[in-house]
Amino acid sequence: MADAAPNKVRWGLSNVHYAVWDDATKTYGTPKPLAGAVSINFDPQGSQNQFYADNVVYYTSNPSASDTGTLEIADISEEAMKDIFGYRKDATSGTLYEITNAVLPTFALLYQVEGDQTKMRGVRYNVTASRLSETRSTQTENVEPQTYSVNYTAVGRDFTVDGETVNVIKSSCDNAGDTHAAYDAWFTEVVCPGTAPASA
Repeated sequence: MADAAPNKVRWGLSNVHYAVWDDATKTYGTPKPLAGAVSINFDPQGSQNQFYADNVVYYTSNPSASDTGTLEIADISEEAMKDIFGYRKDATSGTLYEITNAVLPTFALLYQVEGDQTKMRGVRYNVTASRLSETRSTQTENVEPQTYSVNYTAVGRDFTVDGETVNVIKSSCDNAGDTHAAYDAWFTEVVCPGTAPASA
């Protein structure tokens, strides 16, 4: 079977998941869904560096320092509030509360985007979320859903690929061709460069 033709357009966002990094074991936990994703954006940070010699641009480097972005989501589960944002559940009062000195974990952020030929699945590997931004307003004649905005920063994580240590900020795969091991495993484990999916 030949690879699918390149996509002309991509659209939609679905299957947003997160997987918390365990610094003790140097592994990710099982991805968990973040249902109700509305939109996500990725803004690369870092500037192009140009070195001049002989009166021309002699060398150009494009450091991929980090990404910043925002995930807009309809609602956030209690589990995600505890896993990502450091909230705690009080057994005595039954309240979910936010502490001021919480140390927020890093996690992988996974997602899927549709296309006219293939679907693409992507991940940012080393993500930290900032405190939740939310807006609440009174109801009018037209009911408008109120959403949460999750601002985040993604930086690289070291992986060993072909014997070389490389710092990787993101990766992706699609469902083209005959081999779908990474694509099929995408939301059951965090697929990392240099490591075959456990289900392959």
